[in-house]
Amino acid sequence: MYAAVEHGPVLCSDSNILCLSWKGRVPKSEKEKPVCRRRYYEEGWLATGNGRGVVGVTFTSSHCRRDRNTPQRINFNLRGHNSEVVLVRWNEPYQKLATCDADGGIFVWIQYEGRWSVELVNDRGAQVSDFTWSHDGTQALISYRDGFVLVGSVSGQRHWSSEINLESQITCGIWTPDDQQVLFGTADGQVIVMDCHGRMLAHVLLHESDGILSMSWNYPAFLVEDSSESDTDSDDYSPPQDGPAAYPIPVQNIKPLLTVSFTSGDISLMNNYDDLSPTVIRSGLKEVVAQWCTQGDLLAVAGMERQTQLGELPNGPLLKSAMVKFYNVRGEHIFTLDTLVQRPIVSICWGHRDSRLLMASGPALYVVRVEHRVSSLQLLCQEAIASALREDKDVSKLTLPPRLCSYLSTAFTPTIKPPIPDPNNMRDFVSYPSAGNERLHCTMKRTEDDPEVGGPCYTLYLEYLGGLVPILKGRRVSKLRPEFVIMDPRTDGKSDEIYGNGLISTMLDSCNCSDSSDVELSDDWAAKKSPKISRASKSPKLPRINIEARKSPKLSRAAQEMSRSPRLPMRKPSIGSPSLTRREFPFEDITQHNYLAQVTSNIWGTKFKIVGLAAFLPTNLGAVIYKTSLLHLQPRQMTIYLPEVRKISMDYVNLPVFNPNVFSEDEDDLPGDAVWKD
Repeated sequence: MYAAVEHGPVLCSDSNILCLSWKGRVPKSEKEKPVCRRRYYEEGWLATGNGRGVVGVTFTSSHCRRDRNTPQRINFNLRGHNSEVVLVRWNEPYQKLATCDADGGIFVWIQYEGRWSVELVNDRGAQVSDFTWSHDGTQALISYRDGFVLVGSVSGQRHWSSEINLESQITCGIWTPDDQQVLFGTADGQVIVMDCHGRMLAHVLLHESDGILSMSWNYPAFLVEDSSESDTDSDDYSPPQDGPAAYPIPVQNIKPLLTVSFTSGDISLMNNYDDLSPTVIRSGLKEVVAQWCTQGDLLAVAGMERQTQLGELPNGPLLKSAMVKFYNVRGEHIFTLDTLVQRPIVSICWGHRDSRLLMASGPALYVVRVEHRVSSLQLLCQEAIASALREDKDVSKLTLPPRLCSYLSTAFTPTIKPPIPDPNNMRDFVSYPSAGNERLHCTMKRTEDDPEVGGPCYTLYLEYLGGLVPILKGRRVSKLRPEFVIMDPRTDGKSDEIYGNGLISTMLDSCNCSDSSDVELSDDWAAKKSPKISRASKSPKLPRINIEARKSPKLSRAAQEMSRSPRLPMRKPSIGSPSLTRREFPFEDITQHNYLAQVTSNIWGTKFKIVGLAAFLPTNLGAVIYKTSLLHLQPRQMTIYLPEVRKISMDYVNLPVFNPNVFSEDEDDLPGDAVWKD
């Protein structure tokens, strides 16, 4: 076999990623019938939980073709938890996502018509040690550190619960492959066995001095009915470029192995919980995280090197780094992947038919490409050449046949969609449209309110991997009119720096509002009853943002401004040469302050124009006309004029559809190309 970290920029969030979970994407045409997993597992969704209590759901793909169609929205930031998210678990048969936070809150999310909403909530007030779905997806096993265990249905009905009296804490809980028993591991090395109805069956001590970190089986997490159709039935099918030739299925004629990870770094492979002669793997690592691939023939063990394995350098001791070791079902070591990661790997998960291994370390996310078969010379050459190149565009500089250049370019095709914007090319990212058809969903937050710098500031953040990446910054420049100047977020150089040493160093307070629109609670899951939450109610742990009713800007804004200031001149400068003489915010040097654009408005706040200030942007960037009727008898209308901005030449930026005369204070609103009605 062979494994290597994927080339490209380091993928980061704005806080530490604590847990990972991946599931395959089911096409809409196959949701109501048995699916062909060998095809749809080439695309999927990665769920991440971070230290800010945000759950990220990001699209991933193992296709080597860059022109492959992607979903219109490829990233979701799900908010609602009040503390760090420590567990995320997909339910693949029912297409649901369970998330747990450090305070014991459990949310079950479901997607409907492109939006994620909270379907179930369980908050017992105690820390959750593990959450596991049954292999058919119909039941959930919840274990708490204080010894309380609960089994409920996927719809929220509680089947049974039990209080286990122990001197130590429960660290993990799993189902047996037949879903007839549940096993719990404790911090003092014991395994507790109960049947599916909650009756105690056995109490076994596996290790006297080491605690159990986790337990798992070399068995698929879910048993989904597979269709008998051919892989080539779909029109958009492309032969797999890597990974196993067929979708991983359980290893035939081999009894599933119970894998127990201990705090010492040792791993036991057992035929059952009462196996007297297990196979012991001495990994030589600490802070171990282990997981079987879906096929069940390859065990990935990630951890930090122990101090005894490190040598001494002339300038001091060698820094520790994380590594990943791969073992087969007999416990034999097959391959070791050395990484440059200097922080512990806290979570790993397999994806894309076991051709990808995803690892989380601090705020960074690493993608490892895994080849299960014997590595070909062509693959090794591709990896060696790609390691010597910096970017994908350097491939065209090589004197190679087109077919080999195309094969070499696949090494730079990212698995995580979309890749994070290049910090050195951020202006092109925000100024010109992307090549694909995906939508970039953003969050705007008020970051400053200092009168000395000219007014309040607002920062536009791109949602990415459960975090926020600052891409634009706006500052209000007038106290009378809603006028702003848009600039690079790195202008101030204080707290809005985007990256540091390849990682996002900003620590931003995520807004604590839920992405969901419908929240339903179930009392059956909770040991203590939780109040019902309807659409219009508010949860004490899910604060909502209160939005006042919109008032007519032609009445309220005019009344406020006329009461405190004399009548201002109504004449506006031409959009082609905007005048900045009356601005309250100084514009001494546009280049020095990294100003990109300016938003001006009439005194009523109903007409806006966007003027380009940077040299590489056209002067006319667009206009917005907002129209309301008296007493709101007619629907509100918003007309948006947006000329296409191209990078090739300035002659193409001012299209005929844009009329710069639409921004006039004393003329009627003109019909536009894009009209929004409320």
